[in-house]
Amino acid sequence: MILSIVLMVILVVLIVFIINRKSIKIKILEEEAEKGNPETQLALGLMFYSGVQIPVNKEKGCEYIKKAAENGNAQAQYLYSGIVLGADSGNTPSKEQLLEAASWIQKAADGGFLAAVTTLANMYAEGKILQKDSKKAQHYFLKAAEMGDIQSQLTVAGIYHFSIGMDRTIGYAWYKTAEHNGNEYAAEASAKLYEELSDEDKSEALRKSDEYISKYAGKKLS
Repeated sequence: MILSIVLMVILVVLIVFIINRKSIKIKILEEEAEKGNPETQLALGLMFYSGVQIPVNKEKGCEYIKKAAENGNAQAQYLYSGIVLGADSGNTPSKEQLLEAASWIQKAADGGFLAAVTTLANMYAEGKILQKDSKKAQHYFLKAAEMGDIQSQLTVAGIYHFSIGMDRTIGYAWYKTAEHNGNEYAAEASAKLYEELSDEDKSEALRKSDEYISKYAGKKLS
């Protein structure tokens, strides 16, 4: 009986100790977040929003994610765009929400967050939220391709392959880069394009493909 009581007391002490350690850790993080550290603010936001180690508090999570976004964290800016759109609500976003989200996506893209870059490229290509702009779409697809996004590499390759007046040797180089990153369609497309080139262009295409693979294939993202 006494042993059982002792064990119970030890268990309670351990539980209290664990809770206190978590409370201390959260307190330290909150103090750091209040100093304006965007990485800490984002981490806390995600913890509260998803309930990692602490009870779920989406409102508080959103507040911290917004602070991180306002302090220039590109990942937070992209995540906050989803919050603005009401990703969890299931409601259709208003025009104002769409434009505000687009603004945050733009900031995240300018900050070099890949998912934001590809999203922005598609937004300009589709013209549903932002005004359709093929030049801006190509700019952001190229940026994403250079960051290692395989789908963007294929998109850029297709633009150079099929658009009138474009340098098709560059299209071949992007196909080969995507192929080097493991895309099977790119292998077929590059072979087809290669057969369409003149002997002089084939030589230039091979030179450029070596250059592009060296620059961009190593940036393949998981």
